[in-house]
Amino acid sequence: MEWAHRILGRVIGVAFVVPLAYFALRRKLTTHLPVKLTGMALLIGVQGLIGWYMVKSGLEESLMDDPTAIPRVSQYRLAAHLGTAFVLYIGMLGTGLSALRDWQFAKGGKWSGVAATKWRDVVGHPRVRMFTRFSWGLTGLVFLTALSGKALNLGSIHPRY
Repeated sequence: MEWAHRILGRVIGVAFVVPLAYFALRRKLTTHLPVKLTGMALLIGVQGLIGWYMVKSGLEESLMDDPTAIPRVSQYRLAAHLGTAFVLYIGMLGTGLSALRDWQFAKGGKWSGVAATKWRDVVGHPRVRMFTRFSWGLTGLVFLTALSGKALNLGSIHPRY
């Protein structure tokens, strides 16, 4: 399963970087999109490096001497690997939703004209802004809870029985 995880990560990296390079070189992206996508491509690479660093922590020389030993990775490195995956997912989701909204606006969908003006009024309302701040705070707490569960070794790959 670990091997498939590594191969899938590499396929995702190539499937992300090759189209990005193609569309960026042909100037088919909006002005701000190449910067965001390049940042995500770098984060995919960092994700892979952190994954390698994490696996390396579980491959100690002493494990090779004992055939019954079970390799265990550092829970802190595991939490870092999970955290960068969360950040990458949030960045991709936000960029995708932004591109969808821009496309709908360009095509005269619900985001254009009068509807867009009403939408700005709704988003600018103080209660909606307060709800947005609380939502971001809750998202941050969920993120910290997930990472602390990994850091405390509650979600270890090989739990001891």
